[in-house]
Amino acid sequence: MLHARMLRYLDEVARCGSIRKAAAKLNVASSAVNRQIIAFEDELGTPLFERLSHGLRLTAAGEIMIAHVRKTLKEYQLSSERIDRLRDYHFPAASIATVGGLACDLLAKALMELRAERPFTRLFVSVMDADDIMGVVAAGDFDLGFAFDLPDFGGVTRAASLKTRYGAVMVPDHPLAREPALRVNALQDYPLIAPHVGVLIRDQFDDACLRNDIKIDPVVESDSFEFLRQFALSNKGVALLNELDIDDGLRTGALVFVPIVELKGKTQTISVVHRTRGTLDPLPGLIVERLSTLLEQRRGSG
Repeated sequence: MLHARMLRYLDEVARCGSIRKAAAKLNVASSAVNRQIIAFEDELGTPLFERLSHGLRLTAAGEIMIAHVRKTLKEYQLSSERIDRLRDYHFPAASIATVGGLACDLLAKALMELRAERPFTRLFVSVMDADDIMGVVAAGDFDLGFAFDLPDFGGVTRAASLKTRYGAVMVPDHPLAREPALRVNALQDYPLIAPHVGVLIRDQFDDACLRNDIKIDPVVESDSFEFLRQFALSNKGVALLNELDIDDGLRTGALVFVPIVELKGKTQTISVVHRTRGTLDPLPGLIVERLSTLLEQRRGSG
């Protein structure tokens, strides 16, 4: 049976390639480490290390065992951190990795509602690139991820998702605000506020312009969707965004969303994800339920 001490011994010897060096780091006698490893190898009936003149090297069986050891140590560390949070703060905590625009609207709405009902909770929200979110959730560094167009990723489960459209965003008194839909050429006479080239909605808009043999250069470009939204709110032009980027603005009537004909069928998918392995803690589970409900409400109103 692998006890905690043996796990640490095996891990350190594998890292150091030497029982003596590992024992020095662990602050124990070399003979104690060696004795434990030999006893464990005898129990398994196979060597875990090759004894070489210059040190130790993992055997094939050792490679399999050390992968298990490190996974177990990681799980132990995560569990210890969760227990520490409960002991230190006496109320549950949850961590969410997200992207900028969502942290301001839909996610904030879900978390504020939850905090109103359950004030004795701690919430940790970090904004990062969408490309990084699945990795930190899979590693157990964050309980949940919430972002657009998250790729499939081993060890991560997609709990809920919603497709949302691209379009033109403007204030209600803009000349184009009453149109049921717009073609890209209708935007030529108005200042365009858009994400940088390389962002999906921008690239698809530029492709649509190219197919229509027109070119529309934005007067403002930014990789901040909050910045683009604020420019649209100030009536400085028409912004290229998706519906969820302006969720609060749509609900208060401060902004209007008009679909772009050439972008019909072009969507982004927003998802809430969590680690597949293990049981989701109660508070992250409640957040998943809350976000799933909000996404379903948006689906019904879309």
